[in-house]
Amino acid sequence: MIDVFHTLTKAIKKYEKIYIMTHKNPDLDGLGASICLYKIVTSFNKECYVIDTEEPKDSSIEKMYQLLNENQLEIKTKKESKAIRDLNENTLLIILDVHKPEMVEAKKLLEKSSHVIVLDHHIKGTSYIKGTEFSYINSSISSITEFMVYYLKYLNKSVDSVIATIMIIGIEIDTNNYKLKTTEKTYEAAALLTSMGADSILKQELLKENKEAYLKRSYFVNKSEMMNENMALCIMDDSICVPKDLAEIAEQLLQFDKVEASFAIGNLGKNIVGVSARSLGNVNVEEIMSVLGGGGHLTDAAAQLSNITIEEVKKQITEIVNQR
Repeated sequence: MIDVFHTLTKAIKKYEKIYIMTHKNPDLDGLGASICLYKIVTSFNKECYVIDTEEPKDSSIEKMYQLLNENQLEIKTKKESKAIRDLNENTLLIILDVHKPEMVEAKKLLEKSSHVIVLDHHIKGTSYIKGTEFSYINSSISSITEFMVYYLKYLNKSVDSVIATIMIIGIEIDTNNYKLKTTEKTYEAAALLTSMGADSILKQELLKENKEAYLKRSYFVNKSEMMNENMALCIMDDSICVPKDLAEIAEQLLQFDKVEASFAIGNLGKNIVGVSARSLGNVNVEEIMSVLGGGGHLTDAAAQLSNITIEEVKKQITEIVNQR
């Protein structure tokens, strides 16, 4: 990755202003990596902003921003509309943890940006951002945070212990606590973050959730059904949920006897249905999600579909599975 780090550094130093954004419904992998990159960019004395949208945020994301403020770790953010107004030829947009244009956090900003870099760790799909300065998509990496840890190492830089804690959570979430997509490099990245002061107690505080959310998720897990002899399916109700809920439900379903793959379906917003898929490795859920326009990894994938009902998505997944 040395060549990639060199190219990335050269590009950052070339532009006066850097925008950083991740995918819709951001998680602590995408945002943790964004904050790390923000600190790197500002260390080069560049104007930098993390793109923020009006979308509701997961409780862990809200806690993250609160923690950063309490520790006076300023992260300048900018709303999409303001970012578009401030665009010029000396602005570089860096997109992390996603390469599909329909899944970025601020699609209009992407469309308006002339200079774009994409850094992702998901399997490259048929839909991808074109016309970039350069793209680095490596599905052998556990998380985009892992990439960013090694970028820190390449630059001989570190981050504050609070940011290191956020980043190690990002790795743990994307690897399901080192059960999936984990290599020697992943453990080394976690060790490097620990050496920077990543705090296990602070980590637990950030990941705490309220009892009602836990019980609601357990209710839907209890209502799950088997699609066939080795695949489980959970359908949420009509209320709005967050991708984290779907991901955790899919992961919980894998704990049950005979379940080799699992799917959780729910509404992520008005006219947007999300699917989270997990596998123990014998079923390629990335292939299934790619048919729906999503993507991910062999054992961890997702999709978001617009203007469709939960039942219609369930029918599509059932048909795809039955054709395998």
